[in-house]
Amino acid sequence: MPPAHRFRTVGIYVPPPDEGQEHFYDFFKACGYDYLEFCESGFAHRPDTLPAYYQNLAKSVSAAKRRGFKVWILLLAGMKQWKGPEPSGGAGAFSALETELLEERLSYLRQAVRSLRNADGFQFFAGDPGGDPQGRATIADCAAFARRVRQIVREEAPRARFAVNLWAIAEWAGFPSPFSLEFWEKQVQLSREAAAQPDLLGPGCGVLFSLDNYYRSLTLRCYSDAGVTPELYPKAADVAALRARGVSPILGWPYFLVDECDDGFITPNNVATKGQSQAETRYIRAIANHGLSLGLDGLIANASFIAAEALNIYCFGRMCRDATVTPAAVLDEFAGLVAEEGSRKRLGLVLRFIENHSNWEISLPVERRLPPFACGELKTPIEALAALETITPRARPAIALPETPAAYLTRLRRRLRTIAAGEIGGPNPHYTPQKRRAE
Repeated sequence: MPPAHRFRTVGIYVPPPDEGQEHFYDFFKACGYDYLEFCESGFAHRPDTLPAYYQNLAKSVSAAKRRGFKVWILLLAGMKQWKGPEPSGGAGAFSALETELLEERLSYLRQAVRSLRNADGFQFFAGDPGGDPQGRATIADCAAFARRVRQIVREEAPRARFAVNLWAIAEWAGFPSPFSLEFWEKQVQLSREAAAQPDLLGPGCGVLFSLDNYYRSLTLRCYSDAGVTPELYPKAADVAALRARGVSPILGWPYFLVDECDDGFITPNNVATKGQSQAETRYIRAIANHGLSLGLDGLIANASFIAAEALNIYCFGRMCRDATVTPAAVLDEFAGLVAEEGSRKRLGLVLRFIENHSNWEISLPVERRLPPFACGELKTPIEALAALETITPRARPAIALPETPAAYLTRLRRRLRTIAAGEIGGPNPHYTPQKRRAE
């Protein structure tokens, strides 16, 4: 039999580790990651502060590369430049049909690429933020913008690679709401149209697919509420056709699943609940399996709350590297990193209980939820809290962790108390299910 498909790239989109967080690199490496993405947010900085900003970001790129990672820069191309008076702020997105703003943005992107030319690659980010807030642009306008950014990369960083990230590319067709079925149907339509654009994807230009219809809770909820079966795109044949055209890399970008685990349409969704430790191992296994079956070159996770989501980060890396490892096995592995041997199994049960009550689980349509874990004697959050109090944190974990095992257990305690209080999510009043509009 031919060897099973394996990922060449396992990446994670993260903020550059600050001073004192260098051990994060060791953690990512131990989890199996070989690729990091950093966001270029120069658009949010006053122009006179940009040299210092880029100097610091370039240092972060070099530091990650010294640790053995490939480093790519995400270019949020569709953002206006902040001009003060404060050193930083937000000016919002703009339409690429506004010629003066487009030329200005391209000049700032040139400065960014020139300053970060030590990166291994750059991505043109399609939307959210970005797109066309005025709703007048087309996929052809998006492709034209991407080509100009690609040319800048070729001129200013000729050794770097380039790719188009299709996240929220639906915003280039009328700027529909992401809480609508229209958005997700357009996401498939425009992703397919982007792949067909002349002189865009091919030798010298890769692509990242958002994979929303395969995994994303908000997407699947919109389809479910409308009684519509989501179209799966890309399929393996689409990936193979792109590879035959010389497109490289071809990656998946399943955002939100590893970190935060709240897609913005359930409540509570505020500062009090952000950064809580969760577990989504069953769903991470599922998206890794999808990526492997599609023949993708790799998958990219995301993480803003690195310490809080250490389990999911570990799980994503392990499962992308090992197609045979199960969710239960990864939970027990991670429990063994945090707890001494005598209480490892009990911590594994606590983690299973937390996963059964995660925000991601609650936000999915019922028919899309995977079978829950058996949690032994743990039937209630009070029982899970009592079990957690019996866990002995490991003094010397086998790998570098973002924070000490004792600190991580404190996070789990907070999560269980949230579950006990019933604050595990419910319908967001701003989310209104929409049926498909009449043809």
